[in-house]
Amino acid sequence: MKVCKIKAYSDSERMSTQALFQLIYEKVQEGFCDFEIDACGQHDIACALWAKKKNKKLNFKIKNPGQRVGAMALNNTKIVVEGSATSDVGWLNSGAEIVVLGNAGDTASHCAASGKIYIGGSVGTRSGALMKYDPKFSAPEFWVLKNAGSFSFEFMGGGIGVICGYDCDSLKSVLGNRSCVGMVGGVIYARGNIEGLASCVCIKKLEKEDKDFLLNGLKKFLKEINKEKILKELTQFNDWKKIVPIDSKEKKKNIPVSEFRKNNWFREGIFGDLVDDTADVYALAQSGAARLRKPVWDSKNCVKCDICLNNCPQKAIVKDEKTLSYCAADEKCIGCAICAAVCPKQVWQMKKK
Repeated sequence: MKVCKIKAYSDSERMSTQALFQLIYEKVQEGFCDFEIDACGQHDIACALWAKKKNKKLNFKIKNPGQRVGAMALNNTKIVVEGSATSDVGWLNSGAEIVVLGNAGDTASHCAASGKIYIGGSVGTRSGALMKYDPKFSAPEFWVLKNAGSFSFEFMGGGIGVICGYDCDSLKSVLGNRSCVGMVGGVIYARGNIEGLASCVCIKKLEKEDKDFLLNGLKKFLKEINKEKILKELTQFNDWKKIVPIDSKEKKKNIPVSEFRKNNWFREGIFGDLVDDTADVYALAQSGAARLRKPVWDSKNCVKCDICLNNCPQKAIVKDEKTLSYCAADEKCIGCAICAAVCPKQVWQMKKK
C-alpha cells in the first residue's frame, strides 16, 4: 500500500490551502488512496473527493488542520485527525467517517447530512446544529466523548447525537446552555448533568433499542478514539438520557405576550441599557371601543426619531418642521394607536376624544 505523504510547509513558507487541495486532487487522480498530511492550518482538507477507482476508499491521516476539515466529505472516505481540530469539523458531512482524537472547535458536525463523526474530547458552541436526515441515505451520527458547548444541536432536523459526558461530572450541563433550540427532528443521547434545554424538546427514558444502539455504537466509537477501556463505565445506562422533539400534539399553546415578558424575556428589556422599559404590553393595533381615542403628543420625552410618522398607516402624523412638534390630524386618524405602540419613548398617549 503506497502512502502519499505531504508536508504542507517548509522552514520559511506555508503552502496555501488552494495549492494543497490541488496537490491532493492530483494525487487522487494518479490513483493514490492513502494520505498522511502534515498541515499548517490549511482548511477544507479531504473535502468532497472520490477515489479514481471504483470501490476504493480514501484514507487521510492529518496533523494540524485548519477550519472545515472533512467539509462535504463523501462516502468511502475516512479521515483521522491526530490531535485536535478547529471549527467546522465535518461541515455538511455527506457520508465520510471522520475521527478527531482530541477536541474539536465550534460548529462540529454543522449541517451534517450523512456519515459518522467521532470526537475524542469536547466540542465547542453550536456543534450538531442543523443536522438533517434524508431517508435515501444513512442518518448522520455525531459521537462526542466529553461535552458540547452552548447552543448545541440548534435547529436539528434529523440524525443522531451522542454526548458521552466522560470526566464531566463537575459541569452543570454536558450540552452547554440553551441546547436544542428549534430542534424538530432526530434524537440526542446524553450522559451526565443537563440544564437549559429549549422548551421544544423533552427527556425520555431509554428503551431496549436505545441501549442496543448505544452499546454497539460505543464499541466502535471507543475503538476509533483509543478509549476501549472505559466501555464498561459508559454503558451504565441509568446515567443516560434521551432527548427528542416534543410531539406537535403535546406542545404548549401560545402564551400571552405579557406572560412571555414576565417569565421569558430579558430582565431589563433588550434595550434596557438605552431605554427604560416599563414592561407595559401594547396591542400593535387597537380595535373596538379603543378606537374612540386620539393620540396626544408629549414634547417632554420626544427624541424626534420620526418612527411614529413613518409607521402611521393613515399618514395622519403631522410634523411641524419649524417647531419640531407633532400632532395627529383628526380627518385622517383612525385611533389605531400604532404610533403609541412603536414609539420608543412612549410620547404618544391615547386620550378619549
